Amino acid sequence: MADESDLQRYRRAYARLLSFYPKTFRLRFRESMEQTFYDVCRAARGGLFGIAFWLCLDTVGGIVSEHIQLLGLPPKSVARAALVTGVVLLIPLWGVIYVDDWNWDWHGFVIAGAFVFSAAMLYEFAAKTMRNRAYKIAVGLAVITAFLVAWSNFVQAVDLNLFNFMYHGVVALGLVGAAVARFRARGMAVVMAAMAIAQTLVPVIALVVWDSTLAGVLGGNGVAIVLFAASAFLFRRAARTQEMTPT
Repeated sequence: MADESDLQRYRRAYARLLSFYPKTFRLRFRESMEQTFYDVCRAARGGLFGIAFWLCLDTVGGIVSEHIQLLGLPPKSVARAALVTGVVLLIPLWGVIYVDDWNWDWHGFVIAGAFVFSAAMLYEFAAKTMRNRAYKIAVGLAVITAFLVAWSNFVQAVDLNLFNFMYHGVVALGLVGAAVARFRARGMAVVMAAMAIAQTLVPVIALVVWDSTLAGVLGGNGVAIVLFAASAFLFRRAARTQEMTPT
């Protein structure tokens, strides 16, 4: 049986997460989703944090999906994103079958699929609804960088530790932020800047807490930071272009 104080803390955090759903969805499903979250966590016999995290991550995917539906993307876009997700997941499936130390369970495929599908849907949105070239490039940079950050952690280890959790948190920040900003250029510029800052904090914490080597934490992080910052700049440029365009 899970500790009641921890349960209530996670339940409050989950309730705040649900507030990012569209209003009509919240009115219909918020109460039942909160109760389901509480019941599942309460029945856990161990690993409460892990269970709560998986449920929250799944909810983040649902939030993004609901906001995308509000944007009116055609079914073909969803089908293409699903196809891309299936093809990409063939890579870890091959690894599980043929690579000795590639020990993914179903959780890994679910989380990886959620990230790939979200990335593909973001690209579909940019391609279908935006004609601004700077915006499209910014989306491409953001999607590719976030995907590589998430994917590199999945390949290293699907089971979570605090260090990996911080990287997943950077990507989750982008997903939730994009949904809240409704993919508008000005809001996305802020989201990308926040992701660049968050990505910067990861190696800093690694150096301070885990006493890691400088070279060991700056390589890939430096590239991701630059790409997130470049995406923020391009989103800002796209926003200015839109403001200057007569309506």
